[in-house]
Amino acid sequence: MNIKFLEAFVWVARLQSFKAAAEKLHTTQAGISGRIATLEEQFGSRLFERERRGVSLTFNGSELLPYAERMLSLEKEMMEKMKRSDGFTGTLRIGVIETVEHTFLAELLIDFGKEYPSIEFELITGTTPFLREELLRGLLDCAIISEEVFQGFVESIPLGELAMSWVANPELAAKLPPGRVEFAQLCHYPIITFHKESRLYRSIAQNAPGAVVKKHCLSSLSTMVKLTLKGAGYSPLPHVLIENHLSQGALVLLDVEPKPAPLPLFACVRLDPVVPVAGKFVAMAQRIFCTI
Repeated sequence: MNIKFLEAFVWVARLQSFKAAAEKLHTTQAGISGRIATLEEQFGSRLFERERRGVSLTFNGSELLPYAERMLSLEKEMMEKMKRSDGFTGTLRIGVIETVEHTFLAELLIDFGKEYPSIEFELITGTTPFLREELLRGLLDCAIISEEVFQGFVESIPLGELAMSWVANPELAAKLPPGRVEFAQLCHYPIITFHKESRLYRSIAQNAPGAVVKKHCLSSLSTMVKLTLKGAGYSPLPHVLIENHLSQGALVLLDVEPKPAPLPLFACVRLDPVVPVAGKFVAMAQRIFCTI
């Protein structure tokens, strides 16, 4: 029995709302719904009546509630007894997309290593689809990726969004008219973007229905930056990653309409089996992301 699933159950019961429980637990409504669905499947019965104005406990849900509350209380007591950092040992298997690797990952790993010196890391960098599959297969304990995972045994915690900016090197930028330009005006030259399964690629494809656009689709963010610096095409890149290039004049901001959608980041943690230190890692990632 997963304690996180029982925690979701208790808070939905207390607040009579999936949305309110998600806000209380700093997760998404879809994540809460997934946990409840998993519990209902395990017990073979419905726990809540879904109504227009909220939810209410079924008879079986009312029977379960006091047991769940006692288990949460016992879990809290146990964690208080074992809350010393040096009580955590073992290996934490982490996956991150390359955007995270080039922004706040180093600070996160250093700070986490100081607080949990007995923990070893196994780190994989890859695309969101690849890391999501590794997480679902049980080969990762947690991952920081750009899309939410909806399966019930994975909790997806929103970290926030990274602003994206259209940029080019000065020579290529000079080929555009001054001021604001329409996306269609970029289509005369190559566009450098993320892989075809990414949210950013889908956004670009939606902005150019029927247009012939030469797109270089890459899974390597560092290669995207290098190609953009060399003038191989226009590119939407995380603003925080290119601030130095902009200040040095190696890249130029473009005022393109529509503007690129921000890149969301989610910290996704496996809840079955539970790796307690993975939750600590995610909590620290939330704190550090707020500072960038």
